[in-house]
Amino acid sequence: MTTDLVATLSGFIADQTGHPAQVLEANRIPGGFSYETWLLRVSWQEDGERREGPMILRKAPLGGVLEPYDASKEFRILEALEDTPMPAPRAFWLESTGAVLGTSFYLMEFVEGEVPLPWDTDVPQERRDDMHRQFTDALATLHTVDWEARGLGFLGVPDDRSDPAALELERCQETLERIALRPYPVIHELVAQLRERRPRAARLSLVHDDFRMGNFIWRDGRIQAFIDWERAFIGDPMADVAFTRLYLAGWCSITGEMAERYTQKSGIEVDEESVRYYTLLEQVKATLVGLTGLKAFAEGRTSDLRLVQIGRGALSSVVELAEQAGLGP
Repeated sequence: MTTDLVATLSGFIADQTGHPAQVLEANRIPGGFSYETWLLRVSWQEDGERREGPMILRKAPLGGVLEPYDASKEFRILEALEDTPMPAPRAFWLESTGAVLGTSFYLMEFVEGEVPLPWDTDVPQERRDDMHRQFTDALATLHTVDWEARGLGFLGVPDDRSDPAALELERCQETLERIALRPYPVIHELVAQLRERRPRAARLSLVHDDFRMGNFIWRDGRIQAFIDWERAFIGDPMADVAFTRLYLAGWCSITGEMAERYTQKSGIEVDEESVRYYTLLEQVKATLVGLTGLKAFAEGRTSDLRLVQIGRGALSSVVELAEQAGLGP
């Protein structure tokens, strides 16, 4: 496949630039559960100059945890962020139809650096503190991006802008009906309970929805870029604050002193009641992500056994979530 991929992408880039191009290397990057990610070395022409260097290919899988897939969403978000203070990779070219590689894909800038992981306990304290501050500042920057001026309304804008949770719950309900391998009555009840408790929102922001360690690149003492924007939506910024407090997000949580810093940098008050609400909603959404992967495996659209493990873990978390929502006996 790699030989075919190299030839096909060489032709695609040539078509996009109007000049001869060559993909010199293509290596699949292991890990990740959403998109296929490939590291390429490319020779192409841009602005009248011949260039050669690394690029990243992000390709939708045939089946996975974030169905339905559409690479144009993440591509358009990266395009919108390109000349803002929010650190993100540059997006190069998009193929949204699936006609070239079988599924949609795009090419983006390779950002050199390391990706600190949530379980990395070997980071020196001084460096950890610096990362934490920059992580917090980046979230404040993201939430003050003028998403409307940047053309990001295509992500979906709540009818009632003070009630963004309603739209997220509609999406949860649609996902639940689409992926059901069995009725999942407890999850339906969780969604119903969350619908009754919806908080009001003072503003709407671009929400990353996976804002955590493992999704930023660190080099030369600073965060160079945030990656993995495929879950982003327009909603309550407290959803991102809540996500940083989930166990999978690592030690860069927006709480205590960092919550105060976030407010100072963004001008957005951290509403702890809303954060508690979105903590539960984000956990329900994580459960749906796991069940989406499980259905893709059950239907034979992926052979990745990791999705079975994730799906089983999602099912086992339902009882705990029900107890958090007060649905226990």
